[in-house]
Order: sequence, then C-alpha cells, then structure tokens
Amino acid sequence: MPQHESDKVQREIEELLNKLDNFVPEERLASKIRKRERVQRGPGVVERVVGRIARLSLGHVLLSGLALLIIGSLFRETLGALSGPVIITGIVLAVGAFVLSVINGDSRRTIAGGRSEKRWRGQVIDYSEPSAGSRLKDWLRRRRR
Repeated sequence: MPQHESDKVQREIEELLNKLDNFVPEERLASKIRKRERVQRGPGVVERVVGRIARLSLGHVLLSGLALLIIGSLFRETLGALSGPVIITGIVLAVGAFVLSVINGDSRRTIAGGRSEKRWRGQVIDYSEPSAGSRLKDWLRRRRR
C-alpha cells in the first residue's frame, strides 16, 4: 500500500474514533415504548365502553331485554332477591327499545341515534331504492345537461 493511501486510511480511522467519543447511544427499547405510550395514549376505558354501548342497535337491546326477562323468570329461585331487578331491567330494556324503534321507524338505529351501516371491505353496502324525491332531482339534473 502506498504512503498516501495509508495516511488516508489512518485519517479515516482517527475520524471514526473521534466520532465514537462523541457518540450518544440510542435509547433502550423499553424507554422508547414507555415514552411512546405516554405520547400516543388511546381512548380510556370509559370512552371505549361508552363507544361500544353507543354502537348497539335497538334490536340488540330488545333481545338483551327479553333474555334478561326470561333468565329472571326461569331462575327465580336461584337468583333469589336479584330476580326482581333482573326482570324489571329486562322489561325496561325491551319496552324502551321497542318504543324507540317504533318512533324512529327503524330497528337498525343505534342507541346513540346513528344508523348502523353494513360494510364490505370498507365500502358501505346499500340496497335500498332511491326515494321519489331523489329520483326527481336526478331526472331534473340530467335534463339540464
């Protein structure tokens, strides 16, 4: 190896050693995860529970009310004093869900008032026919063009 190349290699080695002295090691994986958890906290337990309850359809509530009513009636001796509140809760849920579905005219509505959507691979599935008003609007738009 000529002298010029050996000097160049020597300089590069010295530079690397100087950089190594100034090198700050990366954080450990555990500390990175803890820091990320503090920064990127998702919804708390209460928000998750409320979100799941809000997505329940009125049909689910009606069925759960009927199930509580049947369970409270069939297992009256086993549940003892708890059977009364179970039956009352079942009646309240079933009647409430039924009344809300009659008022809204749709049992697919959720407790929070939204409509549950049927989806397939991220796309909303809707087989309903367009209303007379929307067909009229579409017809008028086509005539204008």
